[in-house]
Amino acid sequence: MKRIYLSIYGGLGNQLYILAYADYLQRMLGTRPYLLNELQRTKADTSSLDRTRRDLFSELIAYLGFQFIDTDSREFRLLKKWERHIEHYQEEPNKHGIYLQNILPPLRENPRWTLPLVCRISGYFQSYHYVSTDFRRRVGKFLNLHATSADLAREYALMIQPEDVAIHLRRGDFVALQHTGVQLFGAEHYAKGLALQAQQQPIGRVFVFSDDFDAIQEELGLLADNYQLVLVKGLTPLQDLFLLTCFRRYVLANSTFSWWGALCSKYGNEVKVVVPKKPLLISYPEDSYFPPSWEQI
Repeated sequence: MKRIYLSIYGGLGNQLYILAYADYLQRMLGTRPYLLNELQRTKADTSSLDRTRRDLFSELIAYLGFQFIDTDSREFRLLKKWERHIEHYQEEPNKHGIYLQNILPPLRENPRWTLPLVCRISGYFQSYHYVSTDFRRRVGKFLNLHATSADLAREYALMIQPEDVAIHLRRGDFVALQHTGVQLFGAEHYAKGLALQAQQQPIGRVFVFSDDFDAIQEELGLLADNYQLVLVKGLTPLQDLFLLTCFRRYVLANSTFSWWGALCSKYGNEVKVVVPKKPLLISYPEDSYFPPSWEQI
């Protein structure tokens, strides 16, 4: 069996999808991938005052039972030295949501000879098909263990009721990435989703999560005309994600971070989630970002 190296990068949401794919590879191939640390940082959690950082959540990786190869290690240096002669399976551009029937993404063109007992895999792998129930349970348990020590996080958690709805407005780096196909969803999307939730059951309060509250003042003003808003501020990403798992009802957009809140909800398959039909400007009929039970608008 070949030794598999899987690149891990991006923010926490992307890292979780890559970890879910690593778990999938282990189940399907019977071998545990080694994670290549492309971030060159290993801090476990970051302050809510600096959401521009993309640290590797090393404690989560260790908790899930995976090893990562850091950039200052001898093994990483050897991999870089010989990378032209290592088979590289790479996800096709913008096809993050397509489930791979062959388990691995396409093999990139290689030179005449390759090392026989090693390969590398890279991509984002955001199809819900890769995410097992057990993986979701383990992530939820990790968050419950590591993100509930702060008094403020516990205070917010005690406020949440089953009739409340969580919404997440991502800005930050999404503003600069619009040219790559990333969309910014405004008040219209959330108003439509909340109206749909209200048709099914009266809404208590709407808890708002964001990485940049200053940038969404206009959206907040429009939504506040019809709903009682609670702005969730002052927490780290892990604490935000833990709180997101405490809800039963969601209106989400295209932040993978927020999707994991719903995927790992303590309510399991009883969640009511509203998401966009096309989270990215570039989409494909085969996309499977969301479970069938999530309502797409």
